[in-house]
Amino acid sequence: MHNRPLNRREFSKRAVGTIAALGSLGSVASACASLPTAASIRPDPTPLDARRAAALSGADMAAWRQVAQLARLVPTPHNTQPFRIRPIDARTAEIVALGERFLPAEDDGNLYMASAFGIMAATIEMAAKAHGLDARVSPVASLDVAALHTATSPTLLGTASIVGPEDMQVQIPRYARDDNELLHIRRTSRIPYDGRLVLRETWERLAAATASHGHQLIEHHDPDVVRRTLRLNVDALLDNLRLTDERREIQRWYRLGPTPQFGDGLWEKPMNQDSFEIKAAFGSPGFFGLPVVRQVARRDYLATQRGTRHILLLHGPFAGWPDLVAAGRALFGLWIGMAQAGVYVQPMGSMLTNPRYAAEVARRFDVTDCWLVMRAGYSAEPPRAPRLASILI
Repeated sequence: MHNRPLNRREFSKRAVGTIAALGSLGSVASACASLPTAASIRPDPTPLDARRAAALSGADMAAWRQVAQLARLVPTPHNTQPFRIRPIDARTAEIVALGERFLPAEDDGNLYMASAFGIMAATIEMAAKAHGLDARVSPVASLDVAALHTATSPTLLGTASIVGPEDMQVQIPRYARDDNELLHIRRTSRIPYDGRLVLRETWERLAAATASHGHQLIEHHDPDVVRRTLRLNVDALLDNLRLTDERREIQRWYRLGPTPQFGDGLWEKPMNQDSFEIKAAFGSPGFFGLPVVRQVARRDYLATQRGTRHILLLHGPFAGWPDLVAAGRALFGLWIGMAQAGVYVQPMGSMLTNPRYAAEVARRFDVTDCWLVMRAGYSAEPPRAPRLASILI
């Protein structure tokens, strides 16, 4: 395979690993059979009672319906879509979170989910602008972030206010072309990139935009740094499969089968993963601990990331509520800026939710407050992950 002879010790090790792997196939197949399929999963769209549905369909709520139709495209961890817009009147809406859609095992302290509110806030403001409206989102003054997943009713995170126009009964303008398109274009790309370098001037512009929110963007394009970081990420993914609570939590959000128009969670095509690999990963995670299987799994996953020329790090304050909101706004600005430049990105969070790998990232890059690592570059248009049909409640 590698055009070099194997010594006896290497050959024996690989042979034993292969025999063990083949002997495990039966148990893997058995475990796979118990996993859910797309047909058996129904996303919870937070159904409304008849009175509330009628109220939201009224003429005075037209602006919020238009804003929500775009704001539902907001990216969230594992596409769990925990945020809802709850209109109070024609100009005011509450932004709330559904605790059952959080990821407390993987996202310890709910930091990433809370930061995603910053992304949601910026998305709402951009969605309003796309309709010729001026909206401003203000977070609540204080919040017990660590307890968000325990709430049994929607938790208020902030308030959105439409500032103008004065006459809310006027015909809502058509989309502002750039804002509308950017919210649709912006997406994660998990497919191979084409190997082109992004201009330094682009990264300088994006770094300046990120710094305006109090966070720093670091870009690396040294081939060795890129290669070693991608390998570190896939090792973190494989090792995290052995963490029972995290694996079971994430398994709830995996979806098999054709990607629907509306939905939530992680679907095989947008994830660029084979259905058997998904089933095996959750049905028999120990299978991927076998030496030969791990080697093959690592190679196959890295193949999906070929052509990657850039590794990005975001770092800055990422602990308290106000700082988390600012972090989310920084990430949204970076993502939209990359969409404007035709650049795609794939967040690689597994390295930072695992303390051992987070420490290794800190050591390798000499940063103590890195909260997101990504690969970035140019690619073909990636498959779209579905969003729920409505986020109004």
